[in-house]
Amino acid sequence: MKTGSILTFILITFLNLNAVAQEEQKTEQKKKNRFNPHGKIEGKIFTDFNAGLNQGNNTKNFELKRAYFGYELEFAQHFSAKVRLDVGGAEFITPEINNQYVFFKTAAVYYKTDKIMIGFGLQDTYQFKLEEKLWGKRYVLPTMPDYQKFNFSADIGAAFVYRIRHFDFDISFFNGQGYKQFDADNAFRSSLGVTAYMFKRKFLLRAYGDYSTDSLHLASFTGLAGLKLKNFSLGAEYTYQHNYIYTDGHMRNGASVFSQFNFTEKLGLWFRIDQVWSDFSKLAPDHKANDEFVTKWLKRDGLYAFTGMEYIIVPKHLRASVNYQHHTPDTSDYPGTDFIYFNVEVKW
Repeated sequence: MKTGSILTFILITFLNLNAVAQEEQKTEQKKKNRFNPHGKIEGKIFTDFNAGLNQGNNTKNFELKRAYFGYELEFAQHFSAKVRLDVGGAEFITPEINNQYVFFKTAAVYYKTDKIMIGFGLQDTYQFKLEEKLWGKRYVLPTMPDYQKFNFSADIGAAFVYRIRHFDFDISFFNGQGYKQFDADNAFRSSLGVTAYMFKRKFLLRAYGDYSTDSLHLASFTGLAGLKLKNFSLGAEYTYQHNYIYTDGHMRNGASVFSQFNFTEKLGLWFRIDQVWSDFSKLAPDHKANDEFVTKWLKRDGLYAFTGMEYIIVPKHLRASVNYQHHTPDTSDYPGTDFIYFNVEVKW
């Protein structure tokens, strides 16, 4: 009897301990599954010193090209919101403006899973995020389509991205006026893009097109190819725009090739060559008769060449580049320009 009682006691104790252990495991799993809202502050600074090398153009300047400051909050599982300010100087399209400006670059809510991303509000466009990631030198120069203003790096509207195996499909519906003006004109700019990834996502091919429903229709097409390895990257893209920046009959093209080779984890050599050209054969009569308009774009078209060295001072936070930047316009009436730049990026 004593032996039976002892065995019964041990069995009951074991069952109780097992039940307690299972309850503790359930409690621990609930804690793991419980979502805790969290956020992060982010910032970037792009600044430089440049010196002209041409006779009559030997200016020397310190510049603040960009300063970003923002906050991102993940307030529920798969849901987040982001706000970011953009402080910058003169744009390429309006070089006569030298004042700084402040805009909201991002003010949007997102839904994200492993396969789906939905954005609503003022947000970075998927096209430019992909291009900038491959280019990797935004603190020195924007990508060619951004630099030449073929499209906007951010816009207000709705965007959808779907990932399946080796493909990303993206659709967007935006106001089509960028993040600096929000006119209510009942016109929208829609886009469709397809990206194919190969070799463990180290190589990509992308086709992208957009179309504006404004009274003067604008349409763009971009093809992009890129290879990104640990110590080497190579990319090429071509963009065509019909009725460039809503100018009737101005067809503008741009092609770009860029690459970087890293000698060490901190030191690398990079280059980029852009060729931009315009077709004025279908210009509206008022523009075709305007020699000043044609000359303006011939001065901005032409060959652009950039090359330099990059050194990572503090990984993920601070890097710098010494580089040479050249432009030969598409008209012999104006001389080319040559500059030496020292660019610095700080981010957190």
